[in-house]
Amino acid sequence: VMDFAFTPEQQAFLAEVEEFLDANHDPDVFDPTRENMAQIVDTPERRAFMKKMAQHGWFGITWPKEYGGQEGDGVYEYLLNEALARRGGPQIGKGVGIVGKTILRHGSEKLKAEFLPKILNAEVEFAVGYSEPDAGSDAASMQLKAVRDGDEWVLNGQKIWTTSAHFAEWYWVGARTDPDAPKHSGITLFLIPMDHPGLTIQGIWTMGDERTNSVFFDDVRVPNDYVVGEQGRGFQYISEALDLERFTMFTFSPIRARLE
Repeated sequence: VMDFAFTPEQQAFLAEVEEFLDANHDPDVFDPTRENMAQIVDTPERRAFMKKMAQHGWFGITWPKEYGGQEGDGVYEYLLNEALARRGGPQIGKGVGIVGKTILRHGSEKLKAEFLPKILNAEVEFAVGYSEPDAGSDAASMQLKAVRDGDEWVLNGQKIWTTSAHFAEWYWVGARTDPDAPKHSGITLFLIPMDHPGLTIQGIWTMGDERTNSVFFDDVRVPNDYVVGEQGRGFQYISEALDLERFTMFTFSPIRARLE
């Protein structure tokens, strides 16, 4: 017989989270009317709240201890995220999940040293650049061009639906580095500062009056040190990160609340 009930330890953790959320309730931080956009950390109030969560050690629950994590069970991340989502609060998704776990698995020691402490301390926000005007669900069709020039890459092209571009510090971007390779094999993953002078960010407003963005790349130079993992393996890393994203960014509790 399978027992799907949460253990006493897990229930105690959830009670601690709920107590913390009660104590830190703020309508500027928790807004269920924002639906799926409630998860993003796009205001000073939300950033301050994330900083408080980081001080509890809740950002590295599943990470290795050598990088500041607790090597805990993923179910604790799940419980935390669902509790946040239930109230329309920001979630731990992008930094801890998509970027952090991919860097832990595939990134250089330089990238680990630079980004992992900032993620754990809630000091950095990321924008994710996969979609393009002609590459939506088929991420392997991306055409943003990256050409090697000495120790740098030069990127030209466009991304679209980059929701966090106007407030994030860093851009997690897939680009085509080998136009002659099969489409799943010619993509490389980069980290780029969002204040790069070659990036132009244009707002797109949704029907719900939320903001997402187009981002234009004009000779954006990226040092080779900011390639994540191996050149040409970007699609594989993006696929892994999408698995992590489904777990850390798409929650059940708001759907249940609406049903009730």
